[in-house]
Amino acid sequence: MTKAKALIGRAAGTPLGRSAHQQAVRVILSGRAMVGFDRPAWLLRHSTIPSVEIKYRAPPGITDADATLCERLITAYRLAEADSPEVSGMWTTGLFEERQRDLLEPLQSGDAWLLATRLAAMFRSDFVIGMAGGSLGIGPQTRLDRRFTCLYILNKLAALAESQGAARVENPEQGGIGLAFADGLEALIDRAEATLGVPISFPDVGAAYGLQIAGTLITGDSPDQIYAAARLRDAIKTCLPDRVAPPSIVEIGGGYGGMAYWLLSMIEARYTILDLPAVNVLQGYFLSQTLGADSVSLYGEPAGPIAILPTHALASVSLPFDVLANKDSMPEIPRSALYDYLTWAQGACD
Repeated sequence: MTKAKALIGRAAGTPLGRSAHQQAVRVILSGRAMVGFDRPAWLLRHSTIPSVEIKYRAPPGITDADATLCERLITAYRLAEADSPEVSGMWTTGLFEERQRDLLEPLQSGDAWLLATRLAAMFRSDFVIGMAGGSLGIGPQTRLDRRFTCLYILNKLAALAESQGAARVENPEQGGIGLAFADGLEALIDRAEATLGVPISFPDVGAAYGLQIAGTLITGDSPDQIYAAARLRDAIKTCLPDRVAPPSIVEIGGGYGGMAYWLLSMIEARYTILDLPAVNVLQGYFLSQTLGADSVSLYGEPAGPIAILPTHALASVSLPFDVLANKDSMPEIPRSALYDYLTWAQGACD
């Protein structure tokens, strides 16, 4: 298996090999998505579901402020890597290293402008795959591909609206297809935003893509991020009803920072993310661009209201904290490391 992964990694490092690898991954993931699609009636009667074209945002121009932020990201990354213990698990395979090639290159060379350029298009890249669609949604697609992508994102949007009571829940036993869209997509967006209390359009960062509905961009993962943030917000209100000061939250494995962004759009809180040094770069960039670079502190910097730290920097976390959160990544963490986190949190969580 190790030799096979090495061969795949080397092949994916060439332009032709990378293109073929991406196409193979697209086919595999599309097949899995269609098999696991939880509204099969939509696939059988898809003509009754609205059709929306995929919108691809262009990367923004790079500014001096972007380069300054990337200099901070490079400094923090190098510091984290210098004192980071050896990491085990799926995120250390050769295939992952190949996927992160375009991110690691400017981090290792110290080229802030190159890093800024690549992060400005991060949602079109290989290095966000596993956190967002990345390069898998870029390039030639068949009409069937585009239609399934539309159905996939609309399903996520409908589920988000249903979870907030902004749309009637579909029941296969009672019939009815696309009930959430009965009053139109714009009305659905308005109701979802009204119940959530925040706009749900994906921020204009990283050249994201998805379905654009009257100026609101819904990406393939944003409804999930918003849902998780809303669940966490509601849990905080329920479990900490008498809390006066903003809660302190620690998230283990924060992806590109999506759940943190949406939660901090909903409530005031102090927020710390613990993740691998390279992924810290994505989080630091995304949250700095969306919530302000002055509010985000990186490894080695004085702690700010939003702290981005490597996994081994538990001593740098402000204690005690009120909430420990994780979305999706616990199955990827080695069991021994997961137990260490939970043991640490048991003594550190107020």
